This record gives sequence, structure tokens and C-alpha cells, in this order.
Amino acid sequence: MRATVAFGILAASLGTALMGSASAHHSLAAEFDTRKIVHLVGVVSQVDWVNPHIYIHVDVKGPKGKVDTWRLECVPTAMARKAGISRTELLGDGSEVNIDAYPARDGTPNLGFLAKISYKDGHHYQFGSDVTAPAAK
Repeated sequence: MRATVAFGILAASLGTALMGSASAHHSLAAEFDTRKIVHLVGVVSQVDWVNPHIYIHVDVKGPKGKVDTWRLECVPTAMARKAGISRTELLGDGSEVNIDAYPARDGTPNLGFLAKISYKDGHHYQFGSDVTAPAAK
């Protein structure tokens, strides 16, 4: 139930962010390519629970064993709290997570907006609309 409520709140907020606003500090679609998805598998190494947005750092091992840390922007802290999501829950238990993220529009490497995070035990949080965009190259 909690994940469903969280999804509803977050999806409605994301819709507002995608539309943009004169009072908003930035538009999600202006900074991140919401038409593309990057699929990542890694371990959450840090959660910056700060305003104006939460940042989640995910250590992703590449095919040659090199670890790259992705910095993924997320929703504001107040929005996560209202949805019942805490810093500890986002951090997880150190197990691998599956991530769907919108890549940075300007091509900044290892930067994106967290669309969905799925944990080993099967629960997930979805911060973007249904993640059906083609994979980014």
C-alpha cells in the first residue's frame, strides 16, 4: 500500500515538473532526456538528503570491472517524506539495486534523474512516469 501511495504522489508531482512552471527553479525535461532510459545495476553508496532535491549515488561495475558512481537526482525531501519514504529506505541494505534513470540532456557522464529503483526483496519506488522509453546509448 505504501509504495502505491508513494507512487501516486510522486507521479502527480513529476507530471507537474514535466509541464514546467514559471516559479520552478528548473524543468525536469530541460535537464534530463525523459525520452531515454539508462538501465543500471549497482549498490547505493550514499543518499544526500538535501534540498532542493535528494541525490542518490549508485556504484555501478562496468564490463571490465571498473566502478563508476552515478549521481541520480530525485524528488525534494518534503515530497519523499509525504510519500512515506526515508533516507534509510532509499539507502537499502547494501544489496544490488536495479535502476532506471533519465540521462543528463547535456551528456554529463554518470548523471541522471532517478525514474525507478528496485530492491532485491522486490519492493521499488517509482519517481518517473511509466518507464517505457528506449534505452539510452
